Amino acid sequence: MDKVKEELLSLFDGMLPKVGSFKRKTYQGVFEQAYEKYKGVISDISALCEGKTEEERMQVIEELSDVLPSHAYDRLKTVPKMKRERTSIDYNMNMVVYIVPVLTYTKEENCERLAARMIERWNEKKMNSLTLSISSYETIAGGFKSGLCYITTAVCRYQGKRDDCYELMMLRRYRDTYLLSSSEGRRLVEEYYDTAPYLVKVLEMCRDVSWIYEQLYRNYLSICVSYIEEKKYEECKRVYIDMVQGLQEKYLYN
Repeated sequence: MDKVKEELLSLFDGMLPKVGSFKRKTYQGVFEQAYEKYKGVISDISALCEGKTEEERMQVIEELSDVLPSHAYDRLKTVPKMKRERTSIDYNMNMVVYIVPVLTYTKEENCERLAARMIERWNEKKMNSLTLSISSYETIAGGFKSGLCYITTAVCRYQGKRDDCYELMMLRRYRDTYLLSSSEGRRLVEEYYDTAPYLVKVLEMCRDVSWIYEQLYRNYLSICVSYIEEKKYEECKRVYIDMVQGLQEKYLYN
């Protein structure tokens, strides 16, 4: 038991400095290196639960599930108040993009149950106003392929729309045929590849995420689509830039 606890702490502390590497070009490589380095914790958790009754397995999971929430909570108390909110968001991101995806990568049943319970215990600590949910490497890595439409994809998903819905198809076509045809447009797309996935992960932790996405659709994305329909491509670009910059200032840089 003590060995597994130390492995979990090592995983958390080791990956925390990598939160800044949550970008399209770096995430896959960083995650793969992390998995190779820390995958022993998966087999050790499995071995710890092997041969035990269901009740005994749940006791193991319950004890392990509080290791990282308590560690992060205690560590956060030592951070100066001015930096505490930013640091707590980094802790959340570490859990969502590295810790939980590593633990659930092989779909090992006990590790998946531990990850789910760990998130519950984490949210109970209320280190900030954000709420964690279960995540996986496949979902995160796949999301990077959406590029400029990453935020739009998240908004449309919350509205129950398909991946080939009208709004997504229009914005993807706009990205591929207009933005990527110029050096400035390519730079813009490249910047969004790096910032949009992080933004979406933070937004998904907000309790009022549905309201936020509805406002994004009404005040920005629907307007972008209208501009594309009217072939007002520069106007569309300005609206999208305003949306992303506003999100960065509110949820990223504060």
